[in-house]
Amino acid sequence: MTADLDRAARRLGASANVAHGFVYFAPEAATAYGAIGLLDHQQYFASRAAPLGAASAATVEATFFNFAPHRVQAAIPSAWEVTTPAAAQQARLDGVDAVFARIGGIGLSPAETDEATNLLRHMIDGVDFSGKPLAAGNRDVDLPADPHLSLWQLATVIREWRGDAHNAVLTATPVGAVEALVLHAATGKVPMAALRDTRGWDEVVWAAAVASLHRQGLTEPDGSFTETGRAFRADIETRTDRACRPLVEAVGADGSARLTELLAQVGEAFSAAGLYALFTR
Repeated sequence: MTADLDRAARRLGASANVAHGFVYFAPEAATAYGAIGLLDHQQYFASRAAPLGAASAATVEATFFNFAPHRVQAAIPSAWEVTTPAAAQQARLDGVDAVFARIGGIGLSPAETDEATNLLRHMIDGVDFSGKPLAAGNRDVDLPADPHLSLWQLATVIREWRGDAHNAVLTATPVGAVEALVLHAATGKVPMAALRDTRGWDEVVWAAAVASLHRQGLTEPDGSFTETGRAFRADIETRTDRACRPLVEAVGADGSARLTELLAQVGEAFSAAGLYALFTR
């Protein structure tokens, strides 16, 4: 039974992530951020941190977990000198709205949109947000009147709830932010260069993290997994799934399965529209 809950939590997390994540590279979002004065290097940090208020660089570093401090410090707090968190949040929603207008919706009927929204509301109302700062901030964002945008914001809460839980698991392991990225790269799901460069870590720091993991017996000298490392990384994911059981329990197994199905349908529509083309080349 507990294994079933863990699998359900993982499927839910994956579907929420795909329903949410296109915002980070949609050109419409970049246009909306630029319109309020945010420069390219500020846009990701200001838009994602906006639900936290005018957060300091240190707060953003701690909450986002695995970005190089200099990358965050180049964007925060200077972003709050040109705009406000409320404006950044609205620009984010405007960008998402523009994407939906371009692709013609989210792949759900009105009835399915209402069903998914109601399940998301019950899930959010049924879980504790202690230790979940980014999820809590997003929970408190006023929901847009548009049903599609409202669903997207609610899915964002679930996505960030799992992310906050994952960070808590990571901080309880003997690896730091860069080591966690090396282990992620070792899965082969995201290229090492993409993880390193987007998070702002240079090759020297990355190599030191690989060396540290090698000394612990978790990676080979080239950063690939040892069998011990593969099991170690899998355990992190399992512990994250376990921490996310309350999401499933809040709506029951059937409700979670149905929500996962609906969010996966949204993700499939986004993929078919080319919103994730960057990752399928």
